[in-house]
Amino acid sequence: QYWLYVGSTGVGSYNIYQASQGTSTSKTVSGLPSSGTIYVRLWSYISGSWQWNDYTYKAGGGTKAVMTSP
Repeated sequence: QYWLYVGSTGVGSYNIYQASQGTSTSKTVSGLPSSGTIYVRLWSYISGSWQWNDYTYKAGGGTKAVMTSP
């Protein structure tokens, strides 16, 4: 079982999204900010207890353009 938090106000926040994912290992989250920091906490139910990992992403990075031919 998995539970997902996505927020923008600090580690463990879930002001953007929070819900049980059941056993699904993929989720598309809409409404992400175009700038700032996004905090994700992924909960996993292991051996009778909930454990989590935290992830931090920088929004709005983008990629610099390159020329591939003259």
